[in-house]
Amino acid sequence: MKNNNYHTSIEVAQSPTEVFNALRNVSQWWSTEFEGNSSRLNDEFIINHPNLHYSKQKLVEVIPDKKIVLLVTESRLDWLKNNKQEWTNTKMIFEINAKDDHSILHFTHEGLVPEKECYTMCQKGWDLIIKDWLFHLITAGNPSTEMAKAEEIRNQHFGNKSNDKNYHKTIIVNASKKEALNKISQVVWWKEDFSGSAEKTGDTFTVPFGAPSFVDFVVSGFIPDEKVAWKVTDCFLPWFQNKKEWNDTEVVFELSEENGKTKIDFTHVGLVPEAECYNICEQGWNGHINNLIKFINEGKQ
Repeated sequence: MKNNNYHTSIEVAQSPTEVFNALRNVSQWWSTEFEGNSSRLNDEFIINHPNLHYSKQKLVEVIPDKKIVLLVTESRLDWLKNNKQEWTNTKMIFEINAKDDHSILHFTHEGLVPEKECYTMCQKGWDLIIKDWLFHLITAGNPSTEMAKAEEIRNQHFGNKSNDKNYHKTIIVNASKKEALNKISQVVWWKEDFSGSAEKTGDTFTVPFGAPSFVDFVVSGFIPDEKVAWKVTDCFLPWFQNKKEWNDTEVVFELSEENGKTKIDFTHVGLVPEAECYNICEQGWNGHINNLIKFINEGKQ
């Protein structure tokens, strides 16, 4: 059977010992957004690019001057549409071979195969990291100046999600995607006295908060079993100086299957920390989302 795991190699004039020592200095060739240790067996470290990439690695095999194996124990690639944990339980394998007075470093990301959603982007990422940043560290003895441009490079590949401060919450429920979306669309988990309908694109409904306050919505997007979005067309929030602060914001529910359950990524696009209502609205959404979990799992409001 053909091995389709991502693989690349570099050849350097340095000794296996020098290559091995450079590999253990992860923050100098992968990312400065690094936390933990990466020198010895069972060391663990985290690479965290907020709202874009999070992964936790453990050194599960270390053979001095010959081999290092990293096991990804946790991951979240926020730019993926489906399984954001695609890296979890994959392995990064570094093997060092001496060749005359040179060294060849073979890198394999075991589990990163073309069938994975992230493969194309991750292939580009590893090509850059291994063939440029790691190669530079080994041969020059210092970090590549291109690492300082990492944030800019990531934004070029993935869009500037690192600046996304919208209120967001992820929950897991014991229901199918179809069942969960059906419950979301009933709206009663939020307000029993809502009026209107939220079952399909173009439907409109109103959520009252006691006269004269209200929020009017239109279902701005609906993908069966996958996603629903509600856009605020009008509102009146008398508790705040800007009583129309929710206008043109959008409430989005994105659903995906995870280990036989349904994961719901909830985002209120436009509800950001700079908004006057953010702290109060954040507390409100936290409570309403807890009600949604109970409604989906138990059928109770």
